[in-house]
This record gives sequence, C-alpha cells and structure tokens, in this order.
Amino acid sequence: MMSDVASYNDSPITDPAADRFGLDPFAKTLAAGIRKLASPEGLVVALNGPWGSGKSSAVNLVTHHLKDAVEAGEFTIINFVCWWFRGEEALALAFFRELYAGLGPTLGDRFKKALPKLGARLLRAGGLVGAGVDLAGAAGAGSVAANAMGWVSGLIQQDETIEKLHADLTKALSDQTKRFLIVIDDIDRLAPEEALLIFRLVKSVGRLPNVIYLLVFDRQLAEAVVAKRYPSEGTHYLEKIIQASFDVPEARHADLTQQLLEKISSISGPPVEADIVRFMNIFYDVIAPEVRTPRDLIRLMNGLSVSWPAIGRELDKADFLAIETLRMLRPNIYHALRRGKERLCGAGESFGVHSPQNQAGEYDREFLVSADDAKKETIRRALRRLFPRLDSVWSNMHHSGDNEWARQRRICSESHFDAYFRFSLGEETLSRDEIGRLIEQTGDVEHVKKTLREALSVVRVTGATKASLLLDELNLHAASVADKNVAPLLAAVFEVADELHVDSDAAKGFAIANNNLRIHWLLRRLILDRFDIGTRSAVLTEACKLSALGWFVDLAESAYRDYYPREGKEPESEENCLTTEQDALKLHEESLKRIRDAATAGTLGVNKELPYLLYHWRDLANDDGNEVKQWTTVQLGDDGMVVRFAEAFTSYSWSQGMGFDGLGDTVARRTTRANVKSLGTIMDRDRFRARVEELVTSDQLKEKEVVQEFLEAWVRHDKNPNRD
Repeated sequence: MMSDVASYNDSPITDPAADRFGLDPFAKTLAAGIRKLASPEGLVVALNGPWGSGKSSAVNLVTHHLKDAVEAGEFTIINFVCWWFRGEEALALAFFRELYAGLGPTLGDRFKKALPKLGARLLRAGGLVGAGVDLAGAAGAGSVAANAMGWVSGLIQQDETIEKLHADLTKALSDQTKRFLIVIDDIDRLAPEEALLIFRLVKSVGRLPNVIYLLVFDRQLAEAVVAKRYPSEGTHYLEKIIQASFDVPEARHADLTQQLLEKISSISGPPVEADIVRFMNIFYDVIAPEVRTPRDLIRLMNGLSVSWPAIGRELDKADFLAIETLRMLRPNIYHALRRGKERLCGAGESFGVHSPQNQAGEYDREFLVSADDAKKETIRRALRRLFPRLDSVWSNMHHSGDNEWARQRRICSESHFDAYFRFSLGEETLSRDEIGRLIEQTGDVEHVKKTLREALSVVRVTGATKASLLLDELNLHAASVADKNVAPLLAAVFEVADELHVDSDAAKGFAIANNNLRIHWLLRRLILDRFDIGTRSAVLTEACKLSALGWFVDLAESAYRDYYPREGKEPESEENCLTTEQDALKLHEESLKRIRDAATAGTLGVNKELPYLLYHWRDLANDDGNEVKQWTTVQLGDDGMVVRFAEAFTSYSWSQGMGFDGLGDTVARRTTRANVKSLGTIMDRDRFRARVEELVTSDQLKEKEVVQEFLEAWVRHDKNPNRD
C-alpha cells in the first residue's frame, strides 16, 4: 500500500488519511467486528490478498481503529513478526516467547508460567518442529541457540501434562475481561515449511478464551503449500484452523489510475497541450492496464524516479513512460521488443508476400510472449499504440510518418529506438537542450557558421561528422525556426556550404544523402510551405549574397531548372518553385559571373567543387567548352594544379557482394575511380594524361601518391571504359 510521499517507498500506511485506494472502510468494519466479539475463544481470522494488494496496510488500519480499545485496557495487541526468524526451531521458540511477553503480565503469579510451560511441553513432544532437533540441549542440537534450549528445558516438569497446563491457562484467561489480538502478518514471506509451522502453532495452542488470531497471507500460495504437504486434506486443512476469512478489497482501478496520473505528473510533468490526446491514448492503452495493485504503482514510480531524470525528457514522454512500464511489469515483452527493432520501426511495406500482414502469426509468437489468451488483444492494442507499423500486421492499416516520428523522438523511429533501451542518446542524437539552443540562435549568422564549422571537426563512430547531424536535426525541426530567422539561417548555411560538402557525411550503401542534399531539403522545409513565391524568392536571393561558390551555382541551377527543366521533364508548378522566374534567370547569369571571377582571382582551382564548377562553366558559357579549356590549358602548366586536377577527378565507391543464401560480404570494398569519361569537354585530355605520367616519374613531387593512384585508376578505366 502506497503512502502519500514523494519517495514512493513500499512502507504500508498507518493512518486513514493516507488511504488512497478505499482500504479504510473495510479495515474500520473489521476492527469494529473484532471489538464487538462476545467471549471469543481462540478465534482465528484470516486476511487474504495477493502480493502487493495492501494486506499490511489493512492490518495497520485495523489496529489504528482498535487504538481506543487498547488505551481503555480492553485489548492488548501482540504483533508477531514471523519473517524475522529463520528456521522452524527459532520460529517456534519466538512464537511462544511473544505470547508469553504479551499475555503474561495479565495472568497473575499463579498462572504466569502456564503459557511458556505449555509451549515447552508442545515443543518437547516433537510435533511442531523437525525430529532432528534436541530442544532439551543435547549435543549436536541443530540450529537452536544454547540459551533458547535452556529456556525450554528449564520449564519442563514431569508432573505437568499438556492438558493440565492448557486448563490452567484457560482458567486464567477466562477470569479477566481483557482480550488479546495476536497479529501474524507476512506468512507468505516464509519458506513453505515455516509457513506450515505457523498454522500448526496456532492450532496447537488451541481455543484459549479471549484470544483472537489475525493471520495475514496470500490464500492461493498458502493452499498450494498445504496441498503439497497434506495432499489428502487440501484446502480443508486451513478451514479447520480458520473460522473467519476475509479478502482485502481490490484497489478500485479508477483510484489507481488517478494516483498513477498524479505521480507521473510529479515526476515528468504534464504533457503539453498538443500531445495530450496521444499521451492519454497511450496511458489508457499501455500503462494503466499493467498497474493492477498498489505495489505495481510503487514499483513503477520507483523505477521512473531514476530513469526519467536520466534520459526521459530527451525522448517522447508517452513512449518512454510506456516502455518503462513494460520493462518493470512485463519484462518478457520488453525484452522481445528490444530485440525487434527491424520488425517494429518505420512504416513497413504495404504489399507483397513479405508485407507485415502476411506475417501476423510470426509477430504474435515474437511479441506476445508470456501473454495469456485473455490478455493478447490488450497487448496487441498497446503495441500498436507504440509502433504504427504493427497496424499493418494486425489491422491492415498503413502509415507514412517517419519524419514526424523522428522529430517527436518516438520509439517507432529507427534513429531513436535504441535510446529507449540503452538509457542514453548516443552520439547520433542531439539533446533537446542543444537543439533548443540551436533553433533559438538561428537568427545569429556568425553563431550558426561557427557551430557548423566546429561540428565538422567532431567525427562520430560512424565516421560522419557532427555537421551532418546538425543539418538532419535542423531539417526535422525546421517548423520551429521563427520566420524572422529563416533568412539569416540560410545565409549562414549557404556561406559555409562548400566547407560542409565532405565525403565522410555521404550516406553509405543504398541510402541517398550528403550535406548538399541536406541543405537543399532544409531550405525547402523552411520556405516552401511558409512563404509565398515572392517572399521566398526574396529570402533566397538575399541569402545567396555571400554564398559559397559551389553551393551558389548548385542552387542557381536548381532554381533555373524549376522553369527550364532538362529534356523529358515538365516545369514545376509555381507553388513548388524556389524563386520567381525572373530571379531564377538572374541567379543563372550570376553563376557564370561568379565562376569567371573565381578563375581570375585564383580561387577556382582550390574549390572543393572544382569538377562540378568546370563542367557547369562549360554549360553556362554555351561555347562548346572553349572558355573553360583556355583556363585549364594554362593551369596544366603548373605542377600543383595538375596534382589538384588529379585529386579532384579521383573518386571512391564502396560495394558489398550480396552472395547467396545469406553469405554475402560482411564488409565493403573500396574502389578507386578516375572520372575522365567527359574530361575532353573541359580540358586537353591528352596533355593532362601526359602531365600526370610525367609527374609520376618525378622524384621531387611530394604528392606523388595522389597522382599515382589517379593514373592507375585511369589505366583501369581505359581497359574497361564501360565499367564507369
């Protein structure tokens, strides 16, 4: 039973004011019944309830309501904490000592030792504890302490029978009005043989006047123990001992739910208004059904009080609370989910023989582990709330919201799934605070440039830089950028765009992404749905004023092709165009001017986008490449520029053999390529080849390995030109 304190401890309540689950009315009634019993004689009352149902809290409330009777001298309450003692011998001795301590002071000198003598006789008779124990204190006397053995043996007298001692004790108890309530709680915490001993002890003392026993245990567990030990008697064994039995009332689910909401709010705070519908759906379909007892509630709160501050606020609140509930209360399902990332994340396939709805049986076996048939539909509903992909498995409904799920950091997003099980974000995800600061300062051009440049130097485990992560997060949270900050943010990103275009941030395998594409995606998310065509055209042209050359040419080409697409494509509708047609033409013209200026200034040759710019110069000049060839011819006379060309026209690719029957390559193989197929359209190809071969034989060239690698790739290309 849960006390109303922030520590969420498991201590049972002691005061009716702390009752949150309707136990007190029951306890008050039971206490009144006990108090009004007329001349009870060894009455045994059982209080039954499963683990965590609040039995100890109910006992405390019963004794609370008997407080007036105790103070008036009507009652003495003896609490025998049975689980303090281990071993049948120690438990039996402790039982009689507790009775003596509680009953003795009221019995008078003549009968004061009747109870311990009776206990000693019963123990000596050997019917209560194991036969191998010598309670008289002989050598090898088992686990009973020597002083305890002396206490027993000193009480035994040959002329006193069990019947006489019982009669003396009955007389002493009958001659007074005070009654005794002997409370024995947590019997189900004992080992099976110890629990049976408690029942035998109560039975052995017999029907003593004015004595009431209150035994507290889980009846199902107790009956299982009895049935195993006394199979012929079964449940009748307990019925012979217990005269009245009561079940602890179950906590009302509405009360549990209300407490659950209050405690969750105290730990994690309430959900924001925009998320409240989904939060409550998950609360009622995933969390609340698993909290069935006050102890479930306590366990969950204790776990959340540790895990939420550590990682919870970095993830989707509803999903985190739900998965933590499963971790603590449905561990088998939790572990199945942890192993099922590939089958749970994303929207999944909609059609075909491998579509999820054709695998419903497999999903049942994998994710409904340990759920009985009555609970399976409840678990299915819960998991569908967390993983929309499962809608296509169990209800033939399909979703497409991967980007939004990633922005919300939901567990169904592949990029955030692991954090729910590892209790850490990892380096592939920024903290909410870092994202918040980044979004808040998007209007500061210098800060954005500094942040992106610093991120380029941070290399993650994957080999990619933190810059790609920042661009990904800006894409996800583009809607959070204030309108006034869009232009300065784009201006900052455009200015460092060429620096950001690094090979390490290009996606590997079948994925398509690099920082140039990330910037294209970002500008579209920032302006297409936010501004009309005139406004976004003005924003882009303003942001381009200090743009890096390679990026400017790329953006200008994209804006131009919206209106003048390459052969076979249709022009874009105006709502999808980046700029007005007039501004697109201006940017197109500006591209050629900027390339020429860079060539004159000597900065074109060191630009990271050199091949792209040279080919684009050829297209923009529309002169069959004469202008660009004049420039490259001059550059070929410089050894450093020949090296630069060799480096610029060398590229790398990675491939993995697919193999058969799952035996494909486990690592990728790097291939070096010389991109010389169209080289003749921008320079004298033969002269370039001759200059490369010349430098390869030079002993003075520091960059000889660069040129050698390029030449070898060129030779391979000549042998198999169609390969590229």
